[in-house]
Amino acid sequence: MTDVTRKLFITGLAAIALGLGSSVAFAQSAAKPGAKAPDFSVVDVDGKLQKLSDYTGKTVILEWTNHDCPYVRKHYNSATMQTLQKDMAKDGIVWLSVISSPAGEQGHVDAAKAKELTRTRDAAPASILPDPKSQLARA
Repeated sequence: MTDVTRKLFITGLAAIALGLGSSVAFAQSAAKPGAKAPDFSVVDVDGKLQKLSDYTGKTVILEWTNHDCPYVRKHYNSATMQTLQKDMAKDGIVWLSVISSPAGEQGHVDAAKAKELTRTRDAAPASILPDPKSQLARA
């Protein structure tokens, strides 16, 4: 991937991310295009509190993932996402995978299954954030 293509891809992901566990808290009410993203705090699948403000000064990619989605399967089966995650981490970019599928719905997983999927797909996000009530997704 060329530097230009990579920058365009990151810009596209960032634009999508601006549009997250079991409990999500926000400092602001909603994101505004072109403005700083609202801070959030959420407990990740390892039980650690993750706050967007902890990454101030860094580029953060929020990837919404659903293992049952055909597009997600395509990009993970071809190792596109894992390659991007690892390449971005080398550049100091923080990749957070968000799972917003509610309990009982397609794509929902518990913490153990989320970690298993990450391991078996050789994925490399900095953290996995459960968002079963889609609070982060809607923000």
